[in-house]
Amino acid sequence: MKRPKALVSLGAAWALAGAVSMAPSAAEPGTVGTAVNVVIDKSFDQTADADQCVGASTLAAVRRGSSVILSEESASPDAPKLAVGQFFRSRLKDGVCQVLYITSAPVMAGFNVQFVGPDGGLSSVFGPNRAEPVTDQPGIQQVVHIGIGIEPPTTG
Repeated sequence: MKRPKALVSLGAAWALAGAVSMAPSAAEPGTVGTAVNVVIDKSFDQTADADQCVGASTLAAVRRGSSVILSEESASPDAPKLAVGQFFRSRLKDGVCQVLYITSAPVMAGFNVQFVGPDGGLSSVFGPNRAEPVTDQPGIQQVVHIGIGIEPPTTG
């Protein structure tokens, strides 16, 4: 069975970090360990530190110290909030910025996603985004994939 490249990369990130796991007591009843895998292919900046990349322009909230809000999958940006996750790591790979957040959320087919920067600034709401089961990562039972291709604003 051929695995999608993003899931293999996601698995490698977890292994490198020491297999992220959540103690069962840390999660709310009815929730599971959830990874939020963000791929930004245009609006990001490369950094010289271990994180390697951060969101830019309207995605400036995507960086170390930020959080992610998962809400019900909906066409409405006002969908009920379900979980808040924390930034785990970012890296630059194959010309795109890959960012990983970890949280505990109910098992669902998909979620809307919004980022909260370290200063409290909110990004736009992105979604709906699909969620998939994960069976090979201790403590993580689902992953939410977000591909963002926002062009940075032109200057001049």
